[in-house]
Amino acid sequence: MMVLMNTTKKTNNERLAELVAAAGLTQKEAHALFNAGLDGFGYSFDYWKGFFCGPDTKRFKPFKDDQMARAERIFGKLRKNA
Repeated sequence: MMVLMNTTKKTNNERLAELVAAAGLTQKEAHALFNAGLDGFGYSFDYWKGFFCGPDTKRFKPFKDDQMARAERIFGKLRKNA
């Protein structure tokens, strides 16, 4: 029996987009939840949208590991059951 494995690792930006979609949130809703509790150190919505752009665009912003950990804590518990 042959088993094929997908060895392509997703980027944090791709994982963020999947988490937000799985939680059933819009980018604007996700932005508000992500910024909650950051006491003025949150992201502008324009900057936030850069996390959802492709890496070949000018607007693209890389989503770092510490940001991903926060996103998983916030959006992971909001996942809708399939």
